[in-house]
This record gives sequence, structure tokens and C-alpha cells, in this order.
Amino acid sequence: MSCEEYIVYVIDPDETVHDALTTLLGDGGRRVLCYLSAESFLNSSGVGHCRCGCVLAEANLPGMGSLAFLRLLRRQGVELPIVVLASISNRDIAHQALKAGAVEVIEKPLVGNRLLELLRGLTNDTNKFITANQ
Repeated sequence: MSCEEYIVYVIDPDETVHDALTTLLGDGGRRVLCYLSAESFLNSSGVGHCRCGCVLAEANLPGMGSLAFLRLLRRQGVELPIVVLASISNRDIAHQALKAGAVEVIEKPLVGNRLLELLRGLTNDTNKFITANQ
């Protein structure tokens, strides 16, 4: 089985980031679902069934925080690739995020081509993972 619909889950407290990423990624044919916090993502229906997609999470999430969010997803068995979006001044958080299971840390401001290139690679990796685990 391959991914019929690849979904990018954006968790960021800034709605302008939601708008920008929805436009950028939506124009590339990807479905984008946005959440203001880790808690709102975790409380959404279907989170446990996330198999095709990736998570883009702001490093400084309100409430639970990005590192706790990463660790919780991994403990719950969510295997989606998680990309952390961090400002240049968050190098310590970036290092901790990679140790907690993030596949990549991208510095803000985001460069559209770099993000699209990364997502193409994650899409291919997800399809390979699903095919191998059938």
C-alpha cells in the first residue's frame, strides 16, 4: 500500500505561518492541516492513524512544548517524520530535538525550495517504509 494522501501537519502558534505553508505546500498538491498547539494536534481525530505525511512543528510551542511533544509522539508509536522549525537562536533546542527523534531542524525564516526538497525526500521515504512493512 502506498500513501494515497500525503498530509503535512503544521503545528505552530502563528497563523501567518499556517497561511504561508498552506499556500506553499498546497500549491505543490499536498494537503496541509494546521494546529496552534501540540495539544490541539493530539486532541484531533485520527492522530493515531497518521501514516502518510510528516509533522512540521515550531520549536517554541506554547503549552506542552516541542520537545515534550516529540517525545510523546515517539512513545505513542507515531512514526511520522518530524521536522522542527527553529529560529537561529535556538541551536540548543535544535540539538535536543534531533536527540528526541526529529529527522531535521530547519531554521526560520523558511526557504521555500529547501522545504519542498525536504518534503519530497520525506514523501519518498514514507512510501518506501510503508511498502517494506506490508
